[in-house]
Amino acid sequence: MMQRRRLLARIAAVAALAPLAGCGGWRLRGTRRNVLGDVTRIFVQARTYGPLYSYFANELSYINVGITQDRSTADTVVELTDERYDRRVLSVDPDTGKVREIEVTLMMGMTVRGADGSLVSAPENFRWTEDFVFDEGSLLGTVETEAVLRQEMAKVAARALVLKLETIKFPRKGASAR
Repeated sequence: MMQRRRLLARIAAVAALAPLAGCGGWRLRGTRRNVLGDVTRIFVQARTYGPLYSYFANELSYINVGITQDRSTADTVVELTDERYDRRVLSVDPDTGKVREIEVTLMMGMTVRGADGSLVSAPENFRWTEDFVFDEGSLLGTVETEAVLRQEMAKVAARALVLKLETIKFPRKGASAR
């Protein structure tokens, strides 16, 4: 009986202290604040404003950063350049000579500037590559597979670009960039 009471007392103590222990530093996505310092509004300059731009805007919203359409109200400017997809044959069937595997590559560049136009992060080029099996018997399915693959690559790229932004040390508001 005494051991049972001790066990219940320990369980109650652990249950009472658990909320005070915190979460070990992790937070749910979307609950982070001030990840980019004083940056709360970004102006995105891109040649096209397609799916990658939309996913990029979503990823920024998860860290409480908004995209502004007015460059003069932006805290920083992100230039997305040379966004392009390449497609190449990886392998062919040795008997029939028909395509077996295809590789799809997404390439792009990113430059980050301050609101005053000063360079915050030098231009960087990024590359993501995926491959898939080409099924000549299901051409429609294969075309759909490639479209979905490109969409998923755009999502991964958008997340990677935001993670890259998180590594940049932005100048404080009112301070000049070095």
